[in-house]
Order: sequence, then C-alpha cells, then structure tokens
Amino acid sequence: MRRMAIPTIFLLFAAAAGAALFAQSMMSTGSGASDAGSMTSAAPATADPKVGAELRVAKSTGRKVQFTTMEAAEALAAKGPVVLFFAADWCPYCQQDLKDINANGAQLKDITIVVLDYDTAKAVKRQFGVTVQDTFVQIDARGAKLGIWNAGGVAGILKRVVRS
Repeated sequence: MRRMAIPTIFLLFAAAAGAALFAQSMMSTGSGASDAGSMTSAAPATADPKVGAELRVAKSTGRKVQFTTMEAAEALAAKGPVVLFFAADWCPYCQQDLKDINANGAQLKDITIVVLDYDTAKAVKRQFGVTVQDTFVQIDARGAKLGIWNAGGVAGILKRVVRS
C-alpha cells in the first residue's frame, strides 16, 4: 500500500502542473487589462481593482466591458440588455466563451456583456447566487436578476436573454 502512495502523489502533482500550464496558455490569448480602455463602456475605462482589474479581457467586435460598479452596469441595462459574465483567467471554459464573444460578439447587437473576475467579485457573486465560474447573469436597470445560466457563449446568450 505504501508503494502506491508515491506514484499517486507524483501523478497528482503532474496533473496539477499540466492544468496550470494549460491555463497559462489560455490566458496568453488575452491582451491584458490595459485593453479596458478600448471597450465600449458607460463607466470609466479603468476597472475597479477590488473587482478584478487583472482579468484579461481582449478587444471584441461586440459590446463588452469590464465590470466597474453595479451602478454602471445598471446604467447600461437602462439602455439595453446587460449580461454579467463571471469569468476566471484559470478557467478554460471561461476563456473559450471569451474567445467566442470576441470573435462573434457582433451577433449580440444591443446586448452588452459585463465581465467580472470570478475570483475577486465576491460581493456581486453573493448578490446573484453565483457559485461557479463561467456563469452568466442578466440584470435589469434596477440590478434585479432576470436570468442565470452557465456556459454557452454567444449562442447561449442569444438563446437566454430576455427582451423587454
């Protein structure tokens, strides 16, 4: 029994290292938080460091902004549909959805995606009951939750967004 413990520990270490390398390669597709100024936003271009300024958000053909405040997200929701996207740099599904939004965001038309860092947006996660990354939450102009779902990229957003 003791002989199996060392190989098992080695395999767990190797799996963790492989996952870290994969996540690092996925993160390199973003161009850094400095891109925040190039995104369409009703809020200031610099993100609030308390809610994930380090999250890598690449330029998009659609309407995508980095989260600053709930008030800014609500102001955007007063103009059209807003979907909060809780993403993490280390999450391959989040990165896949971000790539899809970047490539096909024009299909979203008036829908604005507000990207939050899953790891640091704790108060907002609690507010909407978000317990896993790669979660989308549609809000209205008062900040009320209209819908919540996981994954799906642009097609999932188009399928689930509620129009008023």
